[in-house]
Amino acid sequence: MPRERRIKITVVAIVVIAAIVIYMFANPATGKFFPKCIILSITGFKCPGCGSQRFLHALLNGNIAQAAHYNAFLLAAVPLIILYLINDYTKWMPKWVDAVLKHPATIAVLIVSMLAWWILRNIYNW
Repeated sequence: MPRERRIKITVVAIVVIAAIVIYMFANPATGKFFPKCIILSITGFKCPGCGSQRFLHALLNGNIAQAAHYNAFLLAAVPLIILYLINDYTKWMPKWVDAVLKHPATIAVLIVSMLAWWILRNIYNW
């Protein structure tokens, strides 16, 4: 593996580990230095990602019910996100998995699901 690639992987790993440690021990609900949602601030409507920082904090602390309360869509999407990451950055997955994940119908279903979540969470105040 080339030296530059090892350095990039090391830097990314350090940033990811630092973010995990920060979100595990610092609560975004009470922390002052965590960014706030611009869409919520401007419009008063929750975006699909609203609650994701609190979700991550709860999930990293093993509180799955609280994580679902903050962002249920993201909880359902975590396994899929992991699958996409494994598929894109490793060669472990069979070719048919790659084909299904990148198929336009799969992408369309994901987009429609996200839009439905966005609308429903604002109608029912989820």
